[in-house]
Amino acid sequence: MNELIIQLDSLTSNIIIGILTGILTTALLYLISKMFADWLIPWYRNIKYIGIDVSGVWETKQEFDNSKEYSLLNLRQEADKLYGLWTISITQNGSDQNEIKTFKVNGSIEDRFALLISKNTDRRQIGIGTMLIEAIGNGFELKGCETWYSVDNKAIKSDTILFKRKK
Repeated sequence: MNELIIQLDSLTSNIIIGILTGILTTALLYLISKMFADWLIPWYRNIKYIGIDVSGVWETKQEFDNSKEYSLLNLRQEADKLYGLWTISITQNGSDQNEIKTFKVNGSIEDRFALLISKNTDRRQIGIGTMLIEAIGNGFELKGCETWYSVDNKAIKSDTILFKRKK
């Protein structure tokens, strides 16, 4: 009888040790894969990337038929991937109040051309746009074309855009 109890205790402890070892191995493999995906691959991509660096703060001023806009584009770059926020201050003609809109920006850059997609951070409002811009001159200007959905006109609009590096 004592031998049976010792065998059951030994079997139970072996099962528990096996389960704990499996959980620890899974956790270790998960951490290694996250480290590889979050640190090693971006580090290698940044070393390998030889294109222009457009990270930083860019500003532009635009005038339309019934409004003026001042905007800041804050870009972060990881090799050829671009991320950031685009904040636009809109002042209607004849008004002293302005409306602020913020867009999340994602995109990529190849050679000196950047393709950006912007989406309104306020999910209660429609706001989506694209930009194809080119780093020109000494790299302190981004010039190109933007398209967006105009809520006021209920239409897709486009216009040229010129950003100048602020920082």
